[in-house]
Amino acid sequence: MEHSLRRSMLLVRGQPDKSDHLQDILFDTAIKYTHTGYRVLFFTRKPLERVSASIREQFSDLFKMITFIYVQTIDAAMKRLLDLQRWTNCIPGLIIVESFDLLVTPNPNDGQSKQDFQRFLFLSLLADTVRTISIKQKGTCNCVVTLNYGSLETLPLEMFYREHNVLDVNHVNESSDILSVMMENEHSIANNLQ
Repeated sequence: MEHSLRRSMLLVRGQPDKSDHLQDILFDTAIKYTHTGYRVLFFTRKPLERVSASIREQFSDLFKMITFIYVQTIDAAMKRLLDLQRWTNCIPGLIIVESFDLLVTPNPNDGQSKQDFQRFLFLSLLADTVRTISIKQKGTCNCVVTLNYGSLETLPLEMFYREHNVLDVNHVNESSDILSVMMENEHSIANNLQ
């Protein structure tokens, strides 16, 4: 299960100056993913502001399948993940965590090792949540996490992400770049389970 779990988790590394563009791509990914009939859970620090009223009206049924969770701290995000593991309906097929590295640790004055531990704990809980949801829905729950270059270099991200599943934001021009990797991974997971 761990091998297929690492296939269902995607990491997009980017630059802070491209965060608005990446947020647009993630939102488009969420909208397009809802066409599969699965819900999307979108963790972000602040509400999306650039979505026009006409887009909201045009895709109102799809918007209902996206749940936005606004969190500022790692602790708040972990609490929401623990809650999610207990959900029995409205289970998402995709979890998006935008700007993971910008989630604040409880005490910013803590040393680097303590902050790394809290971030590692979050990623472990996220992986466990993806696994739990996959079991509940008897299918693959996918996950996309974004972070900035140079951040979290002390975390062993390879425990959670295969090299193939780490994308550079410069190679992500539209949602299809993310969705195609997810589809490729889904196909390889299905082939290994047969």
